[in-house]
Amino acid sequence: MKQYCKAMKDRNDKMWGKFYDPKTRIARHAKWYMIAPILLICVGIIMLAIPGVGFNLGLDFTGGSVIEAVGFESREAARSVGDEVDEFLRGYGVTRNITTPQAIGGAGWSINVQFQITRGVDMEMIAAEISRIIRDATDGDIIPSTTETISASASNEMIMMTFIAIAVSLIAILVYMLFRFKFTSGVAALIGLVHDVFVAVALCIIFRVQINYVFVAAMITVVVYSLNNTIVQFDRIRGKEKALNSMGAKYDVEKVVDESIKEVFARTMATTATTIIPVLALVFLPVPLIREFALPILFGLIAGTFSTIFITSSLYIRFENYRLKRNRAPKKMVRQESLMSSD
Repeated sequence: MKQYCKAMKDRNDKMWGKFYDPKTRIARHAKWYMIAPILLICVGIIMLAIPGVGFNLGLDFTGGSVIEAVGFESREAARSVGDEVDEFLRGYGVTRNITTPQAIGGAGWSINVQFQITRGVDMEMIAAEISRIIRDATDGDIIPSTTETISASASNEMIMMTFIAIAVSLIAILVYMLFRFKFTSGVAALIGLVHDVFVAVALCIIFRVQINYVFVAAMITVVVYSLNNTIVQFDRIRGKEKALNSMGAKYDVEKVVDESIKEVFARTMATTATTIIPVLALVFLPVPLIREFALPILFGLIAGTFSTIFITSSLYIRFENYRLKRNRAPKKMVRQESLMSSD
């Protein structure tokens, strides 16, 4: 057993040998780490500015209806009716999403038709026509049901509540970080979390992930998970700084941060990998609602791990060095004045 443990340790040391090289300065090259996130965010902003592209907003933010039809004898029959409904909605220029046929236990196959409120189009007429198409295609055997209807005013209220929820969560996190750590680490952590949200949103725009209430839940999950990794890293940094201060030793902030990153790197990567694996499984499930929840989390996990290791640490070094420099200036002036008075 001891030989097995030693072999595993040697293999791990060999794997991370380059990363644990004392000469490697991870946090020194912050400007290079920012290139990829800035490019992704810029692409997202450009897509937002293109008419007809922008956010792929769901019914929760645009208003609309969901009509469900259950009881088709086969997948092919359900898909054929779905194609007919899709052609009808396309003719009116209505934004729609018709799910792939799903098997509902012993009730046969079902399709789910989601269509958004469109200016200049009578949505009640649209809903009635969809119901007629489904009834005619099944000789009246299937009577579709409207499962959800969201008005435009309710969707506007939802958008406002979403921004409030995210803003309140970020403010609460900043307050927690200020009490738990230093002001500099709190600000660095907050910027890192904002980066995670922006990158995840940009990727969702690029890959046309639908923005709905599930997306909001995913974003809050991403913020919490990223914060967990950040806290572990800053806790290690604080422990090292506290030990050096207790000994009265002078230290280089950049060196302390680099050593802390390397010490928690294996833990960060292991926890991220074990989280990404089940999320990837959810991404490939043929259930749109689950995929819409899993994709933003996957994007956020990657962005959060990247920002924890490279961005927040680099920002903390710059903020902390600036703080220490400002604190040294008054002390230096006091010493100079004392020397002049003694002369």
